[in-house]
Amino acid sequence: MKNARSLLCRGRGTGYAFGGDRAGKFMAASTEDKSTTAARMKTGRKRETNYELLRITAMFMVVCLHYLSHAGALTVPGESAGGTQILGDFLEALCIVAVNVYVLITGWFQSQTEFHGRKLIRLMAEILFYTLLIPAGLSILGTAPAAKSVWDRWFWFFPVSMEAYWFITAYVILYLFSPFLNAGLRALPRKQAGRLILVLLFFFCVLPSVSPVKLTIDRAGYDFVWFAVIYLIAGYLRRYGCPRLEKRTAAAGLYLGSSLLLWVYTVMLHLVSMRGALLYYANVPYHYNFLLTLTASLGLFYWFRGFHVPEGKAAEFIRRAAPSTLGVYLIHENIDIRDRWLPLMERFLGPVPQGGLLVLHMLICAALLYICCTLIDVVRRILFSRCGQGLYALSDRRRGR
Repeated sequence: MKNARSLLCRGRGTGYAFGGDRAGKFMAASTEDKSTTAARMKTGRKRETNYELLRITAMFMVVCLHYLSHAGALTVPGESAGGTQILGDFLEALCIVAVNVYVLITGWFQSQTEFHGRKLIRLMAEILFYTLLIPAGLSILGTAPAAKSVWDRWFWFFPVSMEAYWFITAYVILYLFSPFLNAGLRALPRKQAGRLILVLLFFFCVLPSVSPVKLTIDRAGYDFVWFAVIYLIAGYLRRYGCPRLEKRTAAAGLYLGSSLLLWVYTVMLHLVSMRGALLYYANVPYHYNFLLTLTASLGLFYWFRGFHVPEGKAAEFIRRAAPSTLGVYLIHENIDIRDRWLPLMERFLGPVPQGGLLVLHMLICAALLYICCTLIDVVRRILFSRCGQGLYALSDRRRGR
């Protein structure tokens, strides 16, 4: 099996947390009384901003993960590493939580709402917009797309079935199964639901985290099964809470402590791998279903959950920018873009530096890429909005006839 870091280069590094502009509508749980629901409705928009900020933060982390992977700034089991690679591992330990956090946000909101086919249609339209138009745009600019055969071009037309974006494939399946997962959370008593989650964690998190050889059922967290486990955890926490993590200091400590332990553990495993041992297991700590990755994800999620963003221009900017997080992913991880954006950045910002300057170079490259992709997606959102208005107007005319 290829290690998780090489998979990042193929697009295995992000996802999309659904909820978007409508996330606030799901803030009031059906089990609450009317007074509580009314109070949440009044403050739902304010409370939504912290989750939107978390979406942006997680996507920025994803871009940083892809930068580190493409830049060769990560340790490779069995190969010598310098200070730059050790620093790269530390940065990866801080950012590896991104995918789990996205799924936690999805489970937090989706577990309290119903399945809507329109949401799936909007998602597919956005995916196809980029998988079809990016190759066409590159051809117009005189740059040959990566696809050379009919099989390669199938990624453009069937991105979900071909796993052009692995996260999207896993999420679509998760969304299709969400009504059944929600029904299970509602039907099972608290103790039984908790026990079910613990059993799933044992098989899909604990065992893969300690096994020195690859387990046949382990996909390193890059599949629907792990997403379903995360979804159930988020739904359970939404229904029953976790008082120990409600304190932001405890949540921050869990995130930072888990990330630090993850990094130290990785450095130790790399030293062992230099002797020719544990070559597979040396990469396991950076799998999405690794135990410390999960605890760090929960810590960051709960830290943002208690974070208050004051109303004003900053909050409004966050709410307007957050819906483009998926666009950032779809653009920079497109099969025709993912191997080209860093060399392009290096033309203007210089080659990837060694040592501490790596951090500054990474942040600048990630920020520029994020801004450019966001601006492109803003144009896409405007086009979709106008097309939607046109379709509604046409539908109204036909009904009037």
